[in-house]
Amino acid sequence: MTSRCRDRRVADHIVERLHAEGITSIFGVHGANIEELFDAAVHAGRTRPVIAKHEFAAAAMADGVARIFARPAAVFTTSGGGALNVVAALAESYDSRVPVLTVIGAPATATVGCGAFQDMLDPPDTIDLRATLSGVAGSVGVVRSATEIDTVLDEAMQTLQRSSPAVIVIPKDIAAEHHSDHDPPSRRPVEPPAVPDLTATIDRLVADRGRVCIWVGDEASRAGLSAPVHALADLLGASVVVAPGGRDVAGPGCAGVTGVMGHPSASRAIADARTCLVLGCRMTLTDRAGLDEFLAARTVIHLGAHAPRLPGTEHIPCGHLADAVSDLVEQLRRRIGTRRGPDDTRFDRRAVELLPDLDPGSALPRMSAVIDAVGRQLPDDAVVFADAGNIGAAAVHHLPFGRGRFAIALGMGGMGHAIAAGVGVAIAGADDVRSATRTVVIAGDGSFLMHGMEIHTAIEHRAPMTLVVANNNAHGMCVTRERIFFPDTPGLNTFGPTDIAAGLAAMFPDLPVRRVTDPRDLDAATRDVLTRPGPACLVVDTDPDEIPPFHPLRRGVR
Repeated sequence: MTSRCRDRRVADHIVERLHAEGITSIFGVHGANIEELFDAAVHAGRTRPVIAKHEFAAAAMADGVARIFARPAAVFTTSGGGALNVVAALAESYDSRVPVLTVIGAPATATVGCGAFQDMLDPPDTIDLRATLSGVAGSVGVVRSATEIDTVLDEAMQTLQRSSPAVIVIPKDIAAEHHSDHDPPSRRPVEPPAVPDLTATIDRLVADRGRVCIWVGDEASRAGLSAPVHALADLLGASVVVAPGGRDVAGPGCAGVTGVMGHPSASRAIADARTCLVLGCRMTLTDRAGLDEFLAARTVIHLGAHAPRLPGTEHIPCGHLADAVSDLVEQLRRRIGTRRGPDDTRFDRRAVELLPDLDPGSALPRMSAVIDAVGRQLPDDAVVFADAGNIGAAAVHHLPFGRGRFAIALGMGGMGHAIAAGVGVAIAGADDVRSATRTVVIAGDGSFLMHGMEIHTAIEHRAPMTLVVANNNAHGMCVTRERIFFPDTPGLNTFGPTDIAAGLAAMFPDLPVRRVTDPRDLDAATRDVLTRPGPACLVVDTDPDEIPPFHPLRRGVR
């Protein structure tokens, strides 16, 4: 039965409007006040809503889909704890400018202020849900009547177009109310953003040919700018460096990753340049650690939708970065053609200089060995999500360039975000044969203990996902910080042994799980879990005393 065979409700209209706007991935956790929306989504028949284990994870799944597929995704959740559980994930989406729509069901209008269960709309007697969410979303709309629904939806869609999360709160009775408009909604027209005037930028770049460094960030990654960036580098004889979030834009000739998890070669590429052309990288301290002195002495030009976080940078706002970069390439070709000066190849290819491993004195596999094994076996079109902590830093530092997609959530840096985001992308990709690929999540045991049970969601959907867990039975980065910065204080961050592999195998008998304690077994185990048709898991025992490729900690042990 389709929604057209039943009385058409506001909930049905919302779901149809989301589809019309291109939002086809819906994640959430069911509940009484949101059940009309889930019912409408099921009957719409265009997508199957994905039920997560936790609302944080549902929002992280939507975030992951928006990052990788460059389209908004949605979260449905009920009021009360469910609504509050999305706050941390929305904070990540807000800080990283990821368009996620959250629809929250609220108690029926007549019960608000009368002691309704999970009432959050009658402050100061109740929690002020609108105020709570306004700090982590670009807009929060509360639907007061059925006639307001399109106005609220319009505001939400405009917010998503600005790459910011939006929230809609709808009382249960309004969601169930009859909606009189029987015409299917269509996508509202959006005025394409104007391409900025780049004349002065082109003059500077031409003047400094052979002395330009192109610095790429997460906005460029989401826009899929690998080919234009390579074309720019070729035209300008420029070096290319990437922030962690822009890692998948770079090819084999990249000079490396910048920032706290970065490569010395990337810092030298910026230091050797006269002009730094920054594409969709907001230059946070995580992106630019150790570079402020160099950047202050150079011309730094930023193109992107959002202003960088480095004061004094020349910012050229671009509503659509891909169009601006395409225009830049075409104008440069007309201006300089294919002529190459004597210095044009100076920066074309630099060997990436890795930080050396610091021997923890253990026979267990090192984190670099784990990442190298994954990198050797990684499918060319794979999507990799790196989580927080030591193994995430190792992934940023050691994974090969030019292989598939890469994402890391560094807005809030929450542990476990990558696990859920990876599950969401694996499910969404499997639902679309054009996007089908393998998703690989690299996380630590701390992240697994927080949100690792989302592997259950992957199993339910037979999602093509590999979860790699580095298990050091600790919050490893915190162990190192304790030892370096608080040497006289007893440590709090090492734990008793946990056999994650045995636990998963017992819980999910059909889940392929491998455990590695010997470095010699890494390649075979990695190959096994990366070639399975559905979900699989690799758990590698690592040493909690191993120091990751993270500059603040490396300086602390010198």
